[in-house]
Amino acid sequence: MGAAFDNAITLNNAYVELVGFVSMKKLIAAASLCVASFSVQAAIIVPEHDVNAGKQIAETVCAACHGVDGVSPVPAQPNLGGQNVKYLYKQLVDFKSGYRKNGIMQSQVANLSQQDLANVAGYYASQKPWGVAFGNPATTQEATKLFLGGDKSRGVIGCAGCHGPDAAGNVWAAFPRLGGQHAEYIATQLKLFRAAGRVDDIDSDEQKRVNDAEKEGEMGMMQMVAAKLSDRDIRILSDYVSAIH
Repeated sequence: MGAAFDNAITLNNAYVELVGFVSMKKLIAAASLCVASFSVQAAIIVPEHDVNAGKQIAETVCAACHGVDGVSPVPAQPNLGGQNVKYLYKQLVDFKSGYRKNGIMQSQVANLSQQDLANVAGYYASQKPWGVAFGNPATTQEATKLFLGGDKSRGVIGCAGCHGPDAAGNVWAAFPRLGGQHAEYIATQLKLFRAAGRVDDIDSDEQKRVNDAEKEGEMGMMQMVAAKLSDRDIRILSDYVSAIH
């Protein structure tokens, strides 16, 4: 497969098609959600960090799942190399506080200080970004429309508004880079957000994931977005983003 499906069947062409695909009302709604989340995430402040100290922690605590260089050998675990430092730090802080539920990660960060978390985030963010994986050519066109513009008939909001048309994320707003990430990991996270957005009856808090809302008591953007996604949506989006950069 050449150049990650020739950059996922050329994002530029897909973006032109998007103009006729998305209504102005939907664009405004998507922008409103994105701005609300943007304002919350932008407030994250990462302490000054020591990359060398972060590398030492990464080698002893993180490497088995995420790789020393941030390229995960395990498809169920995320690549971290070159990821947004604000995003990485926020997730580590959330694991430590228990706001984000995951038994393995919570145990891994239990003995790390806030400075340690900043050092690890800074180290992985300083690494070379991971490459791209393989997607599914059969669903690329459908997934491109969904990623860039959503599906107004079902109230699905596109991903590109916050994560960018090339899935590179937004450093200032702490929206993560998705392009090239493991499809299995992306699918799992979308399902966790969906479970939270639909208020599913689940056995464990580890079976859902939440993100910050503009106001306490409200759902975060990812819960609202994922709540509208079908299993097929999640599968084709996960395959799609794994193959773009």
